[in-house]
Amino acid sequence: MLVCRRLLLIAAAIAASIEAGSTSYHPGISSSDYSGYPSGYAVYSGATSPESSPSSSSSTSGPSELAASNTESLCRPSEFRCSTTGHCVAQDKYCDGENDCDDKSDEPRYCTPCNRTLYGDVGRTYRVEIRRPREDRLPFLCHLNFTAAGFDLGDLVQLTFDTFTVGRFLSFTSEGCPDGFMTIREEGRPATGGQWCGSAWGYTVYYSETPSINLTLYLLRLSEQGIGYNFDFKLSYKFLRRSEAHLRYGNSSMSTWRGELVNGTYCDRVLTKCDTRACRLQSPNYPGVYPRNVTCYYRVEQNRAPVGHRALLAVSQRNSHKIHIKDQVVKYDRSQRVLRVWDQCNVVQDYLTVYDGGSTSDRVLVRLCGGDAVPDIISSHNTMLLEFHTSPYDNPFHPVPLSFLPGFELEVQSRSFVKENDNCDFYISGDENSSGILENPKHSLPPNTTCRYHFQGKLNEIVWLSFVKYYAASVEAAASIDTAADCNAKLLIWDGDITVDKLTFSRKNVTLMGQFCKDDIPRLCDHSLLRNSSRHTRPCSLAESYVSTGRDLTLEHILRQGSALYPISFVLRYEFVHEAISCNHNLSCVYRFEAEPDHRIELSFVRASFGGKNCASYVDPLVNRWTCDRRMADVKKFGMADLIVAEYPWQGVELVRDCLCSNVSERIVVRTLTSNVVEVRFIITLMNVTQDYRDFFFEGEYRFVPVGAESNEHGCSTRLEERRLRGTSGEISLRSPLPRVIPGLAAVEEILTNTEDLTATQCVNEPWLIEPEDARINFLYLRTAGYGITLDNVEECTTLNRIVVYSAANTKERSVICPEGGVDTARTVDFFSGGWNYSAVNASVAMAQHSRSFVVEFLQREPGFYAVTWIAISKRSPTASNVGANAFAILPTEDCPYRCPEIQACISSVLWCDGVRHCPSGFDEEEANCSYRFGVTLLYVAVGAGALGIFLILLLATGCLKYCLYRHKARKKKKNVALNVNHLHVNHTHHNNGLTGSRLSGRYNLATPQEMYLENYGKDSIC
Repeated sequence: MLVCRRLLLIAAAIAASIEAGSTSYHPGISSSDYSGYPSGYAVYSGATSPESSPSSSSSTSGPSELAASNTESLCRPSEFRCSTTGHCVAQDKYCDGENDCDDKSDEPRYCTPCNRTLYGDVGRTYRVEIRRPREDRLPFLCHLNFTAAGFDLGDLVQLTFDTFTVGRFLSFTSEGCPDGFMTIREEGRPATGGQWCGSAWGYTVYYSETPSINLTLYLLRLSEQGIGYNFDFKLSYKFLRRSEAHLRYGNSSMSTWRGELVNGTYCDRVLTKCDTRACRLQSPNYPGVYPRNVTCYYRVEQNRAPVGHRALLAVSQRNSHKIHIKDQVVKYDRSQRVLRVWDQCNVVQDYLTVYDGGSTSDRVLVRLCGGDAVPDIISSHNTMLLEFHTSPYDNPFHPVPLSFLPGFELEVQSRSFVKENDNCDFYISGDENSSGILENPKHSLPPNTTCRYHFQGKLNEIVWLSFVKYYAASVEAAASIDTAADCNAKLLIWDGDITVDKLTFSRKNVTLMGQFCKDDIPRLCDHSLLRNSSRHTRPCSLAESYVSTGRDLTLEHILRQGSALYPISFVLRYEFVHEAISCNHNLSCVYRFEAEPDHRIELSFVRASFGGKNCASYVDPLVNRWTCDRRMADVKKFGMADLIVAEYPWQGVELVRDCLCSNVSERIVVRTLTSNVVEVRFIITLMNVTQDYRDFFFEGEYRFVPVGAESNEHGCSTRLEERRLRGTSGEISLRSPLPRVIPGLAAVEEILTNTEDLTATQCVNEPWLIEPEDARINFLYLRTAGYGITLDNVEECTTLNRIVVYSAANTKERSVICPEGGVDTARTVDFFSGGWNYSAVNASVAMAQHSRSFVVEFLQREPGFYAVTWIAISKRSPTASNVGANAFAILPTEDCPYRCPEIQACISSVLWCDGVRHCPSGFDEEEANCSYRFGVTLLYVAVGAGALGIFLILLLATGCLKYCLYRHKARKKKKNVALNVNHLHVNHTHHNNGLTGSRLSGRYNLATPQEMYLENYGKDSIC
């Protein structure tokens, strides 16, 4: 009852002082209906004279004098005007115990600094001291209003408690301030009812959230000893511009966003779109002391995410000094601060709770207090709710030197997007990927969470795991509730599948492969961290990994304290291995297509990958086909990966058409396939340990196309076997349109009449196979008008047509000819079969099939008439007696009577003087060599007959001589008779082997006939 009477007397005294006092008026500052005090407290917008009392009727010389209309001089709102002199002094000079106005008008009798509205200029510090009240004046009540009026008068208020002793502090939660307390209320915010009391020292600062705050001091009783220390109050205050509050609002280069304040609440905020702006979660009045008896809700939302995914929200604070939530009463500076969790925050009951969702009914990720760096706390949803709760009572102590800030600030980020999944059970199947990398969940996990990773391989597959790294944060002893009882993170590796559902928990036929807790870690294969794009490390050994015995393996992670403050991170490689598959680093796959003889194959390659080998595919402008370009040094060092398309028009003859070695992402169609047998070869060498079918693959389509369905204007009238030529000579011609008579070349009819295997066709892009008649001793000499071209001189070719000549044994050896037609055929290209220039003929030497054959192909893109001629040549002499059986018999001791001296080759006798020029110079058809068709046989007959005649004449002369001895006269008469013998000569010029002029000798650089054919070199000479 006594306390109630005292409260009533105090209230009556305050009401009387309000009526008696006058309110100070400041131009430019509008009055407000704002009441910054709790219900039942009076509001003071100006200073009242405490001297006014029911027993005194005289007016006081206090701040109320500013209300009078005075035209002389007006003071700023932050100043007090002396009554007599008119001087202006700072507001905090009023009733400070010093005579600042010479007339003592700033120190009236019974004045008090309470019940006033205080202003101030930016950049200046003011001080207020409330003296200990007399015991007969209890209960004591004091109101101070601090208002930042904007512009030079500031936007925010800073209060620094220099000395604070108000009553006693007993408890944080219940009746903690029985003797007295201090409260602070913000303008426009609901009252919290929180109280500060007790004795405190250090550096305690309060920063307002609004431009105006009310501070109330209430003292119910003093110390029972009479000389107690339960009231001593001094503070400094100043006014700040909003732009100066960098810790709260950021700076000009990066402004922070604190979220939208929820109407009608003290500190609830909503933060959105944190992926595009710098979001910060701050305690109320940060970076100063936070208010008491408040519960603030911070809702973070991120609604923008791809379809079927959700965003992950993360809060963290790397700077340990930016978070300190009071966890216990400490009267000294702690050098080591730690974050405390869960029940450890029940002492003060100041804590921050993080929910994995948007409401308090969602799972709790962590409840923390204390102070230290906060790791990433990541939600599993696109919303996160944080609840900040403070106790009703507190002692405003903050240690010095200032090493940390009270309250907290957390950074908010939208990290990534994940697929929808509400539990921590993951299934990794071999049907989806045969290998890959698995990491821990990116979001934070609440306490008592068990995550299971089920690896399920295909039939006859086993699971191969290797940890690249593993980290489990240890729980500090200072922050741990029970470190000895159990570990925070336990890792179990099971050889088999653990089936878990709401009804059953099965571990049938499961073997524990490893259990790890606290400082124990699984086997690591950390050398694989050194792997990069240019360096491949060795595979993980069995001592560095885990291999299951069956198709299933389960990884189980049990988190007792969760992962919000004690992060768990691991990276492992997994692979589903089939034991039957070899580990060969080289691979060769062949796909063979065989169509009907009247069909062709069309191939389309949709996509392909070649493992990043150093090779490039491009369309060869010479033949308009895909080719591969690489360096041989790269093949030896890094291997190769090719996709080769080849066709087999004849047995034993392979024509490589196209080659691909760089990645294919757009469809490539290969249509120019002329054979009904095609092979596609996929060749890979020197694969490294990290590569598989995902690095090397191709995908394509094929179809069989009738020959008549192709788009060629004129089809080829001959089959492949008909385009397989063999004989002593021949010519292959391409004519489109029909040929005309060209000077210097025989007409087509004449060619067909006088040549054994001569063919004139319209076969475009069709190959021809030319074989020697006897591959043991015969070679081929091939000749065409034109010149060889490469990528360097392809621009010099005036036609788009090409003639391609291959060696039939190795079609990779090719020559591309720019053909020339018409009168000017001065440039020609000659080809000899393999082995002609560097090997002697030996019938016993085994040769590869088609090693002396040619494949000729015409590539026609525009009209033209071109021809390729060929003859069979040898390095042995022919015999006329065995022409019917074999045009070339092995006679090492004989010479070469039928020859082309400019190419130093023997030709068949059937080509000699047959009316067609086979030798490049036409030596076989020269008139001197063809005067007598059978000159060789008559020559030897004449020589034999002449020798026989001479012998008979000598024999007759001997008989006659003996007879003449008897007849001396007759002998003298016969001495004077001359005996004349006539010899037969064939007119030939032998100095140039039957050739006149210097054209051939200059072009072919021929040797002399004596060097070529020993002594007898004339065709019909008997000299």
